[in-house]
Order: sequence, then C-alpha cells, then structure tokens
Amino acid sequence: MSNPTPVQDFIRRWQASGAAERANFPQFAVQLCDILNVPHPDPTTPYDDRNAYVFERSVPLPHGSTGRIDLYKRGCFVLEAKQGSAARVTELLETLASLGQARLVEGERFVAQ
Repeated sequence: MSNPTPVQDFIRRWQASGAAERANFPQFAVQLCDILNVPHPDPTTPYDDRNAYVFERSVPLPHGSTGRIDLYKRGCFVLEAKQGSAARVTELLETLASLGQARLVEGERFVAQ
C-alpha cells in the first residue's frame, strides 16, 4: 500500500468534521492553502485598508454595525464558511476533482490523486 498523498490526508481529515465552523475554518483554510501551494492569509491589522488577505475582515453594514468576512483577499475573493452539510463536502471534492487533485470512482466516491 502506498503512502497517502497530501490531498488524501486533507480529504480524510476534513470529511468527517462538522458543526464547528468557527473553530475549524481557519485551520481548514490554511491547510487548503498548503494543498494548493498558495500563501497563507496575513495577520489582521487594526487598519482595514491594509487588510488585503485576512481572516475575519471587518466590513461596515448598511444599518451601521460591523460584520465580518470569514476570509477576504482583495481583488480575488470573499469566502464565507458554512459547515455541517455532506453536500458541501461533495462540492469541495468536486472542486478538487476539477483541479485534477481528486477523481470520482464508480460514480460514488472520490479518491485523491
């Protein structure tokens, strides 16, 4: 039996997680960055104009309060984590498959490549 790949380890580790979005998301995102070989988010500063790639970026809301974006990268993406649905795990695995990092086997399960 061969050693598992980093993608296989990542899928195995996170497939069973659930119901703890705030606790799990930063670690999940950092490990996903490692899998994709992209930089980790930066530490947040007190100055929003300098927070170009951070967790929990503050944003003003129309009614005057402040909201938070789970992961923000200026000019690239806004990511709001939602956890607890098997459908969402499937979506992630389908995304990994589209990137050539996993494949569907026998129409029902994903295998990391």
